[in-house]
Parts: sequence; C-alpha cells; structure tokens
Amino acid sequence: MRKKRAAGFRAVPVFLFFLAFVLLCGYSGLDEKIFDEAGLLTDQEEEKLQAELVKAADRVSLDVVIVTIDDAEGKDVKSYADDYYDAHHFGYEKENGSGILFLIDMDNREICISTAGMAQEMYTDAERDDILDYELMPYMKQGDYYGACLAFLDSVIEYGTNDEVARNGYYDPVTDTFVEYSQKELREMAKKAAMQQKFSARSILLRLGASLLIGAAGAGMMVLQVRSQKAPGGRVYVKPGSERLRDRLDRKVNTTVVTRKIPKPSESSGNSGGGGRSHTTSHTSSSGHSHSTSSRKF
Repeated sequence: MRKKRAAGFRAVPVFLFFLAFVLLCGYSGLDEKIFDEAGLLTDQEEEKLQAELVKAADRVSLDVVIVTIDDAEGKDVKSYADDYYDAHHFGYEKENGSGILFLIDMDNREICISTAGMAQEMYTDAERDDILDYELMPYMKQGDYYGACLAFLDSVIEYGTNDEVARNGYYDPVTDTFVEYSQKELREMAKKAAMQQKFSARSILLRLGASLLIGAAGAGMMVLQVRSQKAPGGRVYVKPGSERLRDRLDRKVNTTVVTRKIPKPSESSGNSGGGGRSHTTSHTSSSGHSHSTSSRKF
C-alpha cells in the first residue's frame, strides 16, 4: 500500500511539470488548426488535414494553420490573414508567437501565406512566392482545394527544413519585429564571413595541398627535362660577329601624368546582401504584430 502511495506522489510532480509546460507553451496539438469557414472540404478531409497540421508543426517547430473563407469582411486578403492569425492568438512557443497560416479567400479569389515570429526568418519572400506559384496555384486553378492544402503542408516542411533563412535581418521576440540590418552591418557581416571562409582550416589545407602538388609536378618535369637533354655549348646561342659593343643613349623628353578620381559607391548601390532568395520584408498588422505575407489571385 505504501509503495502505491509513493508511486502516486512521484507521479504528481511529473503531471504538474507537464501541465505547466502546456500552459506556458502557446502550441497544443489538441487545438483546432483547420478552419474551413467556406465549406470547401469534407469532414474526412478536415480530419486528415488536422492530423497532418500537427505533424508539420512538430517538424518545423511552428504553429501551422489553414483557413478558408467566403466573406473577407471588406478586407484585402493579406490584412485578413494577418488579423485572423492575431485574433486567434496562434503561436508555437507562445500566444501570438511563431507560425505560418495558409488562407483561401473565395471572396477576393486569392490565396495568401502569412508568417509570424521565427517563421519570418525561415520562409523568405522568394520561398513564399515559390510555394504560391509552383506548389499551390496548379491545384487552385483546378479547384482542388484539398490538394492545395496538402501541397501547402508538404511545402511547409520542405522549405522549413532546407536551412535557407533570411540574411537581411532577424526576428526580435522582445519587440515582436523583424529587424533589418543596415547597409553597414551587411557589409561588415559579408567581410567577416569572407575572412572566416578564407582562413578556415579546410581552406588553408586545400590551398597548401594544391600548392604542394603543383610544386612537386613542376619540379618533376624540370628534373626529367634536365636528365633527357644534353647541355649545349655557349657558342650555340651567340650569332657570329655580334660580339661588338655599341654605345646607345636614351634621352628623357618629358613626363605626362593623368589622374582620375574613382567615385565611391553610394549607400544604395551594389549588393546589399539581402537580395535574392535570402531577403525577407515585413510589416505590422492592425493589431500591432509583425508579419511577412504573400498572396496570389486565382
């Protein structure tokens, strides 16, 4: 009897720890993650998507949500997606935390991907555009909304685990903003990265090995040539009658020096380090939270 009581007392701290974790963490796999307000999906499809949304969230450590609507309440698709995310307090690590939302707006005939928190770093502008254009639009044009939802889930995992993150800034959880680096910071980071790569142990060993191989090959070829040829006499290289010396005088007439000032590049010119696939832009929603959002009409 005492053993059973002891086991019961030991289980209490474990339960309290689990309860505290659930209360402190904004994400719960038991919460609803599929909101088919436009009635585009069957009950079986919603059930399947709910399970897949939870799996995807565990893979990328983000809250993953799908919403369909037929009334945007007069809002544009991006504003609606951002406001929906904020109003429902989605987030993996906390309420209004990190997550990604896919919205199918039948009112405006648009689809939208809205990211918040760390998801802004994980899914750059170019990656969100790729997901919309190449992964989702083919299904949307065919009216296959369930297929589009599944493609979204696959893309969330694929793009969220490819180690491609924003290089032009970072998400600051304290201020709930995506902070973009200044031009000076980007140049310093690029210089530091180049120096680290140039003087890394691997780079030094590769250059040293290549130098040794080239030097050994050159020395070997010289040795072979020396051994295979007989050195000719010095007279072979002297033209008969060319031993006479002649006096020659060079006179300096004048000197012309041309100078040209090379202008420094302006702050806005050149590569900022945040372009291409590694760039993320953000904005603040009507409720004051930071989001990065992309949309397409279908």
